[in-house]
Amino acid sequence: MEMLNSVGMLLSGNMWTNIINFFANGIVNYGWTIVVFTICLKLILIPIDVFQRVSSGKQQRVMSAMQPELNAINQKYANDKEKLNQETSKLYKKYKLNMGGMCLSMLIPMIVTLIIFFTLFSSIRTLGEENLYASYHELDTTYVSAQAEVDTTLSEEEQNTYILDVVVDKYNELKSKNSWLWVKNVWKSDTNTSQFVSFEDYANYMNFDETERAEAQARYEDITSAIIGDGNDQNGYYGLIILAVLVSFLTQFLSAKIMLPKGQKMNKANIIMMVVIPITMLIFALSSNAIFTLYIITNSVMTALISTIISLIIRKRNNKMSDSEVLKKSRDIEVVEYSRNYKK
Repeated sequence: MEMLNSVGMLLSGNMWTNIINFFANGIVNYGWTIVVFTICLKLILIPIDVFQRVSSGKQQRVMSAMQPELNAINQKYANDKEKLNQETSKLYKKYKLNMGGMCLSMLIPMIVTLIIFFTLFSSIRTLGEENLYASYHELDTTYVSAQAEVDTTLSEEEQNTYILDVVVDKYNELKSKNSWLWVKNVWKSDTNTSQFVSFEDYANYMNFDETERAEAQARYEDITSAIIGDGNDQNGYYGLIILAVLVSFLTQFLSAKIMLPKGQKMNKANIIMMVVIPITMLIFALSSNAIFTLYIITNSVMTALISTIISLIIRKRNNKMSDSEVLKKSRDIEVVEYSRNYKK
C-alpha cells in the first residue's frame, strides 16, 4: 500500500501537467493534444495489456477444455461438498490452473489503470481550472491595455468599438487553443453551461476589493457580450458525454465477448461491468471538463482496438489446438517442472 501511495503522489503532482503541456507546445490545440497524448500513453502500456490478455486467454482455454471433467466431478460428488472441493482442487492442480495467479494477472493492469485514471483526473481538473481563469484573465488584461492605448480623439462609441475588436481578436487567438470541434472551451464540460468562468468565481480568484470588483464586472459584461453577441453561449451539446458512455460500453462488451471460448456465455461479472463502467464514465464526464472526457473516449477506443487485436491473435492460436492437445500441453508443463524440482 505504501508503494501505491508513493506512486499516486508522484503521478498526481506536476508530472501529468508537464507532459500534457509538452505535447501542447507542438500541437497547440489542447483537444487534439489530449487525444495524441492518450494514444501515446496506451501504446507505452501495451506490454501490460499483452501480459493480461495472454495470461487470461491461456487460463480460459484450459478451463474450457477441462469443462467435461469438471462437469463429471460435479455430478459424481453433488451431495458431498467436501469431496467435491477436494476433487476440483486436484483437477485444477493436474492442469496447473492457479486461480490466484489468474486474479493477479487481472489485478496488476487494473491497479495501473486506476492509478493513471484518478491521478490524470486530478491533474486535468487542476490544469483546467488554471487555464479557465488564465484565459479569461488574458481577455480582461487585453481590454485594460486596449482601453489605455485607444485614441482619445475618437468618439466614445468608436473607442468602445476599437477596444472590443481587440478583445475579440484575442478571444479568437485563444480559441485556437481552447476549442475543439463543437466545444467552445475544452476547460469546461461539453454541456449547456457557459463557456466562460462566472464573474463571481473570477472575482474571488483575483481577490478584488469592492472598487476593483465593480470595474471588473463592467468589463466582464462588455467582454462576454462582445464575444457572444446575439448568439448562444452554450459551451457544448453533450456529444462527448454520450460518446464516452457508448464507447465505454462497447469496450467492455468487446473485451468480454472476444475472450470467451466458443459456446460459452458471459458470466454475471462481465454483464455487471458492462453496466457499471459506462455509468461511472457518465458521472466523470458530467463532472469534469471536456479534456478529461476526450481522454475517456480516446482511452476506451484504444483499449478496444488493442484488446481486440491481442485477443484475436490469442484466439486464433488457441483454436489451432484441440481440447486434448491443450490439456496434454498443460500436463506436460507440470511434469517438466516437477521433474526439474525432483532432480534438485
